[in-house]
Amino acid sequence: MKIYSSILVLLILIISCKSSPEPSPQKPLEVKTLIGEEGETVVLGPLNRANLDTDEFMAWFQPTYDDQQIPEGWIEEHLPLAKDLTFKLFLGTWCGDTQRELGPMFKILDALEVTQDRIEMYGLSEYKDSPDGLEKKYDILNIPTLIFIENGEENNRIVEFPVVNLLDDFSKILKKLPYKDSYADF
Repeated sequence: MKIYSSILVLLILIISCKSSPEPSPQKPLEVKTLIGEEGETVVLGPLNRANLDTDEFMAWFQPTYDDQQIPEGWIEEHLPLAKDLTFKLFLGTWCGDTQRELGPMFKILDALEVTQDRIEMYGLSEYKDSPDGLEKKYDILNIPTLIFIENGEENNRIVEFPVVNLLDDFSKILKKLPYKDSYADF
């Protein structure tokens, strides 16, 4: 009888140690789109990363994502600093600055294990506005703007382009070192 009890306990342990199932892939939100001045798709209002999973957007997103290098040790140093943060990201799918910075931003956010439920994304028009006007509440003048939020309050932001480079800017913000975005003094 002891052997059956031992086997049963062993089976229960094996079953309970199985990793949890992979989360299902994120589904794109229903978004408002229009065609921009140069024929590109402009996504307006709330969106998610799955909305960018189109040939048009991946043509500029994926190469910059793949090009972003993260040095050995950087993730381990910064991972605990990002675990309680959420983010708001304002972008323009039509905007060259967004097209240059968004892939690398997501490469870093992915490395920091920031799940999609911790990132709110908003697409802005070529006039830098959106249907719900949220960009006014957050004083968005340049895009992309990535806002770091801790305990419901803005901690800092990266605006349009990094001051030094994205890794250094993320590092300063996560470590709460002095950091001013590129437009802070304007």
